[in-house]
Amino acid sequence: MSPEEIAEAQKELFAGLDPKFIQRLLSRATLDEPSGPSPFDAVPASTPPSSSRLDVPAKPPRATVEDEPEEPETVPAPAPKGSSKPRKTVTFDEDDPPPVPPADLFPVTESGASRKDDNTTNTNPDTTLPPPKTHFPRPPTVPDLDPSDPDFLETMHKKFFPTLPADPSKLAWMAPIPSQDSPADRESPYYPGQESLPVSALRFDFRGALIPPRLSRTIPVTKGLHHHGEAPEAAGYTIPELARLARSAVPAQRCVAYQTLGRILYRLGRGDWGGGAGGRGGDEDDLAFALWRCVREGKVLESLEEEATLPEGRGHLSAKAYATEALWLFEKGGWREKWRGL
Repeated sequence: MSPEEIAEAQKELFAGLDPKFIQRLLSRATLDEPSGPSPFDAVPASTPPSSSRLDVPAKPPRATVEDEPEEPETVPAPAPKGSSKPRKTVTFDEDDPPPVPPADLFPVTESGASRKDDNTTNTNPDTTLPPPKTHFPRPPTVPDLDPSDPDFLETMHKKFFPTLPADPSKLAWMAPIPSQDSPADRESPYYPGQESLPVSALRFDFRGALIPPRLSRTIPVTKGLHHHGEAPEAAGYTIPELARLARSAVPAQRCVAYQTLGRILYRLGRGDWGGGAGGRGGDEDDLAFALWRCVREGKVLESLEEEATLPEGRGHLSAKAYATEALWLFEKGGWREKWRGL
């Protein structure tokens, strides 16, 4: 570039920047250029500005860069002895010792007796805390449940279901077994001391044999004959109970019911409990015909035929096999041929 172009570029650059900013930059530069007076130096106050200079256009200023002279280190003058300024210091709260807790503050785990002692020792009325007014209701305490307690069901209802209506009949299966010859034992439908029993209360084992009331109390529970709610102390199952199990949704229960009912029907047709002639002519039913009435009322044969005649691929295979076996035992016993149509 020619000197004229360089001067024009400098003029445009200086015109767009603050002179003080340009002076600061030039004072910090370390370029090796010949030193000279800076065009931005302040005009001395002794020389008043002339009006002629304002009218005559001056040449564009030329910026020069020179080294800043090193200033000697200045040592602060000592302050006079008479004048002393207060020295300011800064402190933080974390440097202070922890505050002392109030005298009436006690830990959570402290007993009520120690709290009372602390309140009595604190004589300052300003720091005494008011007594707590918040009250939380507490449920009434109920004694622990004892299965052998005669009032077991009532106590359990009060402890776990106080807001629900009580229905003792629905909780009868949870009641403890009454002791022998107790008033509750004498009310059992299969109590040995009764003069007569309804046919629907007679109980049978898994082989279809009749279990007398006295013998039913000597059979242990490990034989699997006590899984019923009525007369739980007596072993064996009645025909109405087996009829309900024959319609169960659990295949294992249906299998047990089908097998036991088939054996009862076989013994019935074989004449183990009589020939059934008493009920045929309208006279008083004998044991055999009364049992047959229980079988008909419970729809036992209908349940067996429904299970045995299911199409292939439906139903439970074991339940179908036991139902078919029960019908075959019924035919083999001969009851159908003997009392056809009844």
